[in-house]
Amino acid sequence: MTAQTSPERSPEPRPGSRALLEAHWGRFAAWCAATGHQPLPATAATIEQFLKQFPGAASTQRLRRHAIRAHHLAAGLADPIPMVPARVWPRPEVPDHAAVGAVLAAIPKYRYPIGLRGRRDAFLIVLLGVLHLTRQQAQAVTADDVAVTSIVRIRGTVVPSADDPAACAACAVTRWLRIAGPAWAGFRGDVIGMLDPTKGNLDQHDCEQLLPGQWRRAEQLLLPLDVHGWARTGVTLSGRSMTSIIPTRRAAAAHETDREAVGPMVRPPSRFTQLTLQETYVELGATDAAVDAALSRLAAIWNDAQALDSDLDHAATPRKRAIAPDIPS
Repeated sequence: MTAQTSPERSPEPRPGSRALLEAHWGRFAAWCAATGHQPLPATAATIEQFLKQFPGAASTQRLRRHAIRAHHLAAGLADPIPMVPARVWPRPEVPDHAAVGAVLAAIPKYRYPIGLRGRRDAFLIVLLGVLHLTRQQAQAVTADDVAVTSIVRIRGTVVPSADDPAACAACAVTRWLRIAGPAWAGFRGDVIGMLDPTKGNLDQHDCEQLLPGQWRRAEQLLLPLDVHGWARTGVTLSGRSMTSIIPTRRAAAAHETDREAVGPMVRPPSRFTQLTLQETYVELGATDAAVDAALSRLAAIWNDAQALDSDLDHAATPRKRAIAPDIPS
């Protein structure tokens, strides 16, 4: 009988760990005998009750499941522990687009490299939190799976939009696609230019703007990024990274961080703002005169310091001669 695959299946245990697995199985069998349950074959409910009765660390519970599964498979029985898709963002009974939108709104979308990483993470959140893909399914998403017309589709599923462009899932997709191609190709200057916050606009839907097709050249869409913003090609974002990114982004959104400032940066007005050309020349002349006066004052202080140093040397010389011992010739 072919063994069924499961996320918790591990390689053949080392000789040193066999005794540990047998100990876990022995405890399970003894508990079944004491409580009137059948250890072989055991039901998923029985196993779950056993694990609740004997809580432990995640690694300990994993070993217990592995021991129970190994005995069932060795006996030619079906795997008693059903395989549950590994979802970092659990699928709710009722779609909660507001919760996803709150996380998307809090993620930075401009400035390099935080905007680059923020857009990549927002795209990941759409895959996991909106489309409810598993990590393995998200890793397999390619440019061929994405269609961008008047609406955005990924694997045939429409990505919803929202009234707030910062919280819009469709905008999160197009924002990432807009820079995914240059980032994958290593055109760092282009990426930095597209992430310029002075040219950003969070009051306008990105999903309604023309999207160049450079992103279709990227062989992968979930790009791993280093601390400097360089993309690693040839490998996709790891499941472990996804497991770390999602709770971190959700926690940041829960703290209600301020919305990022984008758009033209206006300098605060100063006394020089409304000057005419003639008044500007006058101010420049006054500034030059003030600088000359300051330099003259510094020169005078420097001369005084040198003179004082010279006087101190002269005053100290006779005293040194007076206290110096006579040296016979």
